[in-house]
Amino acid sequence: MPEMIWINGETIPMADARIGVEDRGYQFADGVYEVIRLYSGKTFTLAEHLERLNKSAQAIRIPLPLSVDALSNEIRKLINVSGVREGMVYLQLTRGNNPRNHVIPEQCKPTLLFYARPLPPAPVPGEGEGAKLLSVPDERWKRCWIKSIALLPNVLAKSQAIAEGYDEAVFIDHGAVTECSASNIFAVISDKLVTHPVGSKVLPGITRALLLDIAGQLKIDVDERPFREEEALRASELFITSTTREISWVARWNDRYIGQGRCGNVTLALHRALQERVRQETAK
Repeated sequence: MPEMIWINGETIPMADARIGVEDRGYQFADGVYEVIRLYSGKTFTLAEHLERLNKSAQAIRIPLPLSVDALSNEIRKLINVSGVREGMVYLQLTRGNNPRNHVIPEQCKPTLLFYARPLPPAPVPGEGEGAKLLSVPDERWKRCWIKSIALLPNVLAKSQAIAEGYDEAVFIDHGAVTECSASNIFAVISDKLVTHPVGSKVLPGITRALLLDIAGQLKIDVDERPFREEEALRASELFITSTTREISWVARWNDRYIGQGRCGNVTLALHRALQERVRQETAK
């Protein structure tokens, strides 16, 4: 069966999909996106992802061409057609096709598309090799709370990390740890779960928000504050989070090993609780 894509109201084979050369997403990175996890063919936290999509779209003044409820229904239809059970849905919204001009056009029909792709199962908590992080200067813009498709700084940082034998790049902004190129980051410092607040340099990650809620249920103290790179190096545990990776414990930061070189108890507890939440919500 060919890979299918929903684009501007039609579900067609991916190979037949076409976007205009003057689409502003292509020429200006004028758009936003979301990645939604699928478990057993069911979306996880779909409402939260679409709420964030709506906020990102509003922030750059792109109207959603469908209501959130209608969009949810179309996504579920596409999943059924795709046959993907364990995977993700990639969704992208751009301002649309218009003669090239830096000024935002008054009339422009948005381009909306989404498709499903398989992903391998999430790792068992604590198993496997821990992630290796490479610290890089945070040279991104100051609206990182918008999930923009303008990801070139993230792409360059991630590619540098991979080329140097690491798994992920972690951004440092004037000494403070903000987030990673494709994930949020948490530290366990003095028995508290510490993470940088959402804002100009930190995306409001859906998994991040879930873990903060779960931490409260598990009676784990949380401290949302900027923390320094030297604090990260002394942390008893570090882990990174995203929709596709869930939680990955961190074994190394540059050339320094973190904690005891194994997945810590707080990370394990949070990961198990998250996977239980996934099981409960996708079994409905």
